[in-house]
Amino acid sequence: MSDLAVNVAWQEVVRETEAGNIPHCRAISAPLKWHEDIATELARLILGSYRTGHPDFLMAGTPGKPPKIDECRELIDNIALKPMEAPRRLGVIMSADKLLLPAANSLLKLAEEPPEHACLLFLMEDVRFFLPTLRSRSRLSMIASDERITPRKMPEDSPGWLEWLRDSRKPSTDAETIASELEAWADYEREAGNIGRAEKTERLRIIAGRKNLSVPMLCDMIILSLREDNKEIERLLDDFR
Repeated sequence: MSDLAVNVAWQEVVRETEAGNIPHCRAISAPLKWHEDIATELARLILGSYRTGHPDFLMAGTPGKPPKIDECRELIDNIALKPMEAPRRLGVIMSADKLLLPAANSLLKLAEEPPEHACLLFLMEDVRFFLPTLRSRSRLSMIASDERITPRKMPEDSPGWLEWLRDSRKPSTDAETIASELEAWADYEREAGNIGRAEKTERLRIIAGRKNLSVPMLCDMIILSLREDNKEIERLLDDFR
């Protein structure tokens, strides 16, 4: 599990689980790269063992892609059944911060009154977008990466933005690369005391990290928002939240 294994917040989750302190409903906010490891390691701890296809390990969605309402309903039906091998059944909802409202609402009753043998795990990147009514029913753990991106100033003039645009549209550049660059810009603005600009840049980073938009669309959005301060794009950013 590489650097996750030595993360202090994760170690606390492991200690709780090993001690039998297992909530019926847990939410974990962590970098996307760790989601699959977190799910399988908690399955090992909660179920007593883990293997691919374990009958008591139920997962809805995939890392980076939330389940649709039909997948949520299927998980609700399956987790109500008695465990086949383990003392419990574990249901994992991936990308819970990206759930559409109907899908999120379908899980409310299960999160509030799960079967005695059931445990739910909501995995997400950004807890701010996790439905508050689900959050209030969950024990939340925040697991941050120890990786540190060096703050970096965004381009200041037209030649600088044109150079950035050329680099960003190279075939080797993907949404994850752009998200990392936006994170460096946001850190720079935050350290410089430009909180409003930092928050705007962070919003763009979250959108890029979701990988729902193509790189050219992301570039256009970044230029319009950060260089041109376009008010229409600000309203569009709010719609993506």
